[in-house]
Order: sequence, then structure tokens, then C-alpha cells
Amino acid sequence: LNMRILLVSHYTLPHYGGIEVVVDNLARGLAQQGHEVKVVSSRAGAPSYERRHGFEVLRIPAWNFLERYAVPYPLFSPRLLPTLWRLIRWADLVHAHGFLYQSTLLAFGLAWRAKRPRVLTEHAGFVRYASPLWNGLQTLAVHTLGRLTLKLANAVVVVGTRAQTLMQRLAPSTTSVTLIPNGVDTLRFHPVSEAEKRALRRSLGWDQRPKVLSVGRLVPRKGFALLLEALTPQYDLVLCGRGDLAFPQRPNILVYRSPDDDQLRRIYQAADVYVLPSHSEGGFPLAAQEAMACGLPVIAVFDPIYLTYVSQEVVQFVPPSPQAIRAALLDLLAAPGEKLRRAQRSRAWALRHFSWERNVASHLTLYNTLVKDRSLA
Repeated sequence: LNMRILLVSHYTLPHYGGIEVVVDNLARGLAQQGHEVKVVSSRAGAPSYERRHGFEVLRIPAWNFLERYAVPYPLFSPRLLPTLWRLIRWADLVHAHGFLYQSTLLAFGLAWRAKRPRVLTEHAGFVRYASPLWNGLQTLAVHTLGRLTLKLANAVVVVGTRAQTLMQRLAPSTTSVTLIPNGVDTLRFHPVSEAEKRALRRSLGWDQRPKVLSVGRLVPRKGFALLLEALTPQYDLVLCGRGDLAFPQRPNILVYRSPDDDQLRRIYQAADVYVLPSHSEGGFPLAAQEAMACGLPVIAVFDPIYLTYVSQEVVQFVPPSPQAIRAALLDLLAAPGEKLRRAQRSRAWALRHFSWERNVASHLTLYNTLVKDRSLA
């Protein structure tokens, strides 16, 4: 059954973030299966129309001033309404990402009116900020806008158990909540030979000093302060992501703001170790999965939710302290044999567990069920 599928997201690539990468890979996988796929998002400096990897992206003007407060929440222009209405009438099914975004609520309201099945993916659940104001506003949004969105959804997909717990508590008892973990393109994200690694490092302007990498939104809640406190002269710290968080001007701190897909892949492949300093994520972050697919050993601040996705034999978990991170990094960098063994385990685990093919197949099973059962619309 070939379908016309509309995906709705607050942002899309090249605006970089975990959700953006997920939407792009899902759309690509669905298109490769022969389905017609269109994606609607905010423009965020990108072209208003783009065709990529067999699917179409339509981007609507939006105000993004909340990003300066590390809140990724675009406010769409009124042009979102007619665009969504036109595409929803074209679609067989509407799949929106993020239960608090205005684009999701509007898409579901219009899809309900047009009697189209509606799938919601919630990636993070409740995101805790340092500011009590943002936490309070988010709590209000969860119990108003969020509950309304969940009432309109025919099915809910979550990528991690933390979001699953919240969705099961808030969604109507008749709405299914399905866990579908994210995947990684393991053909694209792959290890390179030592000769290729040296060439990549030269192209990036890196020397042969050890490079410790961390990727994520450059905002305080991602835990980068721990990495700065842990930093020693024995290695360079490489930070990648979108955001305005300021870092010290030091020769052993390299910051790449908003790298494109190709540059980020080359950085993964050129690095030596990946560190995940954040916790309270919705699941095991996609960036860490991509790092493992590229054969990087991973050190992560412990969060029990991560054990749903990775083994302690593959990822080294440490307490949330600079001293623990520093000790783990220095021990690993001083043991090339152990570093190689853990790199091989990372790649093997990614191949076995982080599959986009499995992710797309699970979504298609859900889509087919909803499209066939038109009473759900």
C-alpha cells in the first residue's frame, strides 16, 4: 500500500537538532519504500522549498526569537494554516513531531476536520530548564495544549521510556503509545582507516593531539560545563551544535556551531572519543548513536534510562562530576588497546541495535493499520 504521508516538524535540516535528523531520516526511508512524502516546518534561514532524498520540504516563515533563551520554539506566520490545509487534504496520513508545538496542534485540528489519521511522535517529554519561568510555562503548556494534542492523536510514538511514561499518563486510555527507538544510517556513519582519519584531521586543520568530541545543542542544560571543568592539557575538546553558549577562548577548545551533515560526519570520524555529559534526555541521544556508528568509544554521565538502549559493557558510565569524566578520559587515552576494543564494540552495537530500516518498518506497520481503519479518523 503506497501512501501519501505528511510529516510536520518545528524545524528541519539544515537547522541542526536531534528531531531534525530523525524527521529527515524517516522521510528518506519512507520515500525509498515508494511512498510520497512531504514535510512542513519553519523556514529558519533555509529555502522555502527543497526536494531532497526523494521527498519535498516546504518551510513556512516563523519567528525564532525564543532560541536566544535556548528554547527551540518557532512561532509560525499565518501562512502555516493554508499550507497545512492544502497538504492535509492531499495526504493519507499526518505525522507530527512534538506534542507542544503549535504546528502539531494546528495540523491535528485540520486533519481531524479532514478525517485523516494522525500520528504524534514525542521525543523528549518534559524538558527541564534551569529557569523556573520556562519550567512553569512548560508545565502549563503540557496540561493545556499538550493534552488537547493528545486527544486529537490516533496513535502516539515515543523514542524513549521517559517520554513513554509521560505520554501514557497524559494520553486518553484509548490511544496507543508505541516505543520506536531512533536509528542511525550506519552506511553513512562508519569508521575510517587510520590513514583516512589522518587525512580528515588535516582537512579540519587538526593536529595529532587526542580529540574528545561532544555534540548537542550548545545550551547550559546539555552539561558542557562539566566537560570544561574536566578539561586538561592532555587533549583537545571539540564541541559541535547549534546555540549561542559562550566558551573560553583557549587553544584546546574547538567549537563548531551549526555544522552541516557532511562536516559533522567528518568530525565524528576524525575524533578519538565521544563524551555525553547531559542527562534527563528522552532516550539515548541520536548524536551518541551516530558516534558509536562511527566507531568512537563513548563515555556518558549515567542516566538509568540509557540502559534501555546500550550495555555497560559498551558505554562507560560515570557520575556527573568533572573529576570522574577527567579520570575516565585520561585512562582511556592512555590505553590504546582498550580504546580500540571499545571502538569495535561501539560499531558492532550500532550495527545490531541502531537500525533505520527497523525504525521505518515499525512506522509503516503503524501507518498501514491507521489508514486501513478509517473509523479512527
